[in-house]
Amino acid sequence: MALAVAAACRRAGPRIEGSSERGPNHDATAAGATVGKGASDGGAPLAPLSAEWIEQLELPEGGLAVVTPPAGATEPRPVIIAVHGAVDEPGGMCSAWRLIVDVYAFVVCPAGTPMQGSPRESRKYVWGSSDQIERRALEALEALVLRYGDHVAKDAPVIYAAFSQGATLSAPLLVRRAKRFPRAVLTEGGYRAFESPGVARAYANAGGERVLFTCSQAGCAPHFEGSRAALAREHVGARVVDAGPYGHSLPPPAREAIHAALPWLVEGLAGWEGYAASNKLAHH
Repeated sequence: MALAVAAACRRAGPRIEGSSERGPNHDATAAGATVGKGASDGGAPLAPLSAEWIEQLELPEGGLAVVTPPAGATEPRPVIIAVHGAVDEPGGMCSAWRLIVDVYAFVVCPAGTPMQGSPRESRKYVWGSSDQIERRALEALEALVLRYGDHVAKDAPVIYAAFSQGATLSAPLLVRRAKRFPRAVLTEGGYRAFESPGVARAYANAGGERVLFTCSQAGCAPHFEGSRAALAREHVGARVVDAGPYGHSLPPPAREAIHAALPWLVEGLAGWEGYAASNKLAHH
């Protein structure tokens, strides 16, 4: 994935097709939506979070994840799990999503299996299965809480955001973990993830609430229609954002398109109450 975002991270008119709405956080209690005490909910403010713009988390069995923390936060902040594609690396996803969410949330990016022969300093990774993504995502969330403590909105729902292979392999883990990941963003992949009525129904019944499909290749949007329609029939909010044509990547126009849809994605979601009033970046 060609992500020219590292430099942008140091700096402070999408087309939307098809929408069906499910009530915001329709089962907040079941989804574990209690947020830790902090300035946003009347508790004593936390000390400002001191962190580098990107940091590494060690995971079991030699695994790793990277995270972009909301430096300066004085209250618990929500979490996004951002999953890379094939022959990709986690830092690019974290860089992109850090911009998309205006440095408001923790963005945690687990790494898959390192490719043989890939130099350590520029290592690329692939995913072997949905199960591997699920295991690494849960390990990364545990490591996040251990590292950042009360600055993490520990019990709030987590947004699952994935690119290409990470999106294509997403449906099984999203169904199994719908209460943990009730809202998802599938970019440049996962076109048919929810096309089966049974999968869409299972996600809805397990607690799935909203899915944003995004792409940036010419003519890509119609390929999501089967999944969007299947989710709509189950009253799961589903939208398609076509940011293209820019290719199989997350360039600035694609990031801006996702950012424009973010208020819909996080509407009523515990942990995001302060986002609307928070400072916004000039570019995404």
